[in-house]
Amino acid sequence: MTRIRLSCLVLTSLVAALVGGAVAGHAAPAPDVLRLATTTSTADSGLLQAILPTFEKICGCRVDVIAVGTGQALEIGRRGDADVVLVHGRKAEEQFVAERHARDRHDVMYNDFVIVGPVDDPAKIGTLAQAREALTAIARAQAPFVSRGDKSGTHTAELGVWAGAKISPSGPWYRSLGQGMGETLMVAREQKAYTLTDRGTWLSMRDKLQGLRVLVGGRTLAENRDASLRNPYGVMAVSPDTHPGVQFALATQFVDWLLSAETQRAIGEFGVKRFGQPLFYPDSDETKTTRDVTVKVGARSRTFPLAELRTMPKATLANYDVTGVKIGPIAPRTWTGVALKDLLLAADSGVADTRHANDRIVVTSSDGWTATIWWAELFASVPRGAALYNVKGCNECHGVEGEGSAPAGKRPAPSLAGRTWPVERMVTILRTGREAHGGLNGYTDAQLSRVDVEALVGWLSKPSRSAKGDGYKAPVGREVVLLAYERDGRLMGGREGLLQLVVGPDQFAGRYSHWVRTIEVVPPGR
Repeated sequence: MTRIRLSCLVLTSLVAALVGGAVAGHAAPAPDVLRLATTTSTADSGLLQAILPTFEKICGCRVDVIAVGTGQALEIGRRGDADVVLVHGRKAEEQFVAERHARDRHDVMYNDFVIVGPVDDPAKIGTLAQAREALTAIARAQAPFVSRGDKSGTHTAELGVWAGAKISPSGPWYRSLGQGMGETLMVAREQKAYTLTDRGTWLSMRDKLQGLRVLVGGRTLAENRDASLRNPYGVMAVSPDTHPGVQFALATQFVDWLLSAETQRAIGEFGVKRFGQPLFYPDSDETKTTRDVTVKVGARSRTFPLAELRTMPKATLANYDVTGVKIGPIAPRTWTGVALKDLLLAADSGVADTRHANDRIVVTSSDGWTATIWWAELFASVPRGAALYNVKGCNECHGVEGEGSAPAGKRPAPSLAGRTWPVERMVTILRTGREAHGGLNGYTDAQLSRVDVEALVGWLSKPSRSAKGDGYKAPVGREVVLLAYERDGRLMGGREGLLQLVVGPDQFAGRYSHWVRTIEVVPPGR
């Protein structure tokens, strides 16, 4: 465990106490102390030493940093021995919140994991792109591998890769250390062994690790072809509901500061001058916020600032009650903004012409997420089966046209279109859910009736976007698709996205999208 005290005020406070005691006969009050439990990578990389003095100056406090593995940091939080936790283990963080040790979790930043090893690469993994393939080759060769073995976020990620490769590593070639990342890298150098490390710690220690090189993951995050190696960090203020003794107000101030645009900028700049790349990439909602949207229709392009959107006719979706396919019901909200149809017409009045009948409307957010709406959903009518495919969330994983091209970050899903699916089999899969349906919750009869499944299966066998007497009608009050800037009667703040796509007819949140940046009308074939 590494314990660091970081404060630009410590020396000043000490001097003030001595002088004050001599002059006034008593010591000046000690500054408040914020206890930060965090992972070793934030300390070993030098990030905390670079950014925390700014916060201490702002708050007039001292930050005590306890740098351990993610698992240990969360246990410290569970005991109430930390006020705030900054770690990288998404499932464990969500469990921490579910256990009421924190009220919520916030994205802070990310980097990625890489596999490093001896320059001569005895297991010959240097040409492999996927971590699973690399660990399989290492196990097959029984080449030395050192693991942190400390229940940290990195250790958890490593175990996940082994599990994905269906290997339980054991034997003299595999050594579990129970140490931090820095120590593990030094042992790997000494023993000419392979290990999994976060890129930030690797870059900060690279000069001390002669004989090792990155073998899987590339020179930069952009070159890393294994999406499973992405490494997100989250921050959580420990809840006073469960732990009344914590410094919750100070912890909340720290969280707000850490997620602010200024601090996120400092995080993104850290390491660039020395290493030619960031050690961490900012990822708070504040950094994703958009305050204007660009609409493209053919050769026409027009950007609408938020202020202009607010002058356009308002559209409202009251009590918008939607379900997340994995997390279940989402709290009903009332959204206000500009109707997407009105926005498109303001950009190009010709967009309503039937020559666009086969076009798609692609909405892209600043975090890279895309949502697709068929032209006919706004300007005409679509078949019942086609509408059900969208409003029930099938498109989120199975692709815009049922082609099976899942969006980035989603589990690969099979192609559905152009095939005849037995209704009974489809009903069983959808009702059962979970492992039978890619880990999703099962659909109830109220959410998707047998009649709905029959319409869906019928459409999938012969997909079409044009309605022929069976056009879908959205529930009353849910017809509009809008770009929202108000939620529950108040303007949204930066963390909440400012511009959010809300698709009224949808009953599942497959096309709900934060931080909209561009809206483009895309012809077939693009």
